[in-house]
Amino acid sequence: MAHSVFVLESAKDDYREIKKYVIRKFGVKVWQESNLKYKEMLKNIGEFPSAGLVPDEAIQLGLQGIRERLVGQTRVIYEVVPERVYVYMFVSTRRDFITMLADRLLKAE
Repeated sequence: MAHSVFVLESAKDDYREIKKYVIRKFGVKVWQESNLKYKEMLKNIGEFPSAGLVPDEAIQLGLQGIRERLVGQTRVIYEVVPERVYVYMFVSTRRDFITMLADRLLKAE
């Protein structure tokens, strides 16, 4: 049975930033190709949520159910719960995940 996939607003903000960056650096055509890869990956997460890797940072922080998938140079961070998947972040592989997570948590206050 497929899981429902929910992309949180903060992750949508990340996605919009990636879109702007890719279009600015590489053009609309590259973005369109990348966008298809993201959509395929989100569909795949719904079908096979446990297939993602457990990030080392999640282990270090003791976070349960957190997984990641790669799309190009982007780590897609998500949580698997019964019948649902929550996408929390789209993180460049060049950025430090823990720093970005801390910034996100502090920004939420």
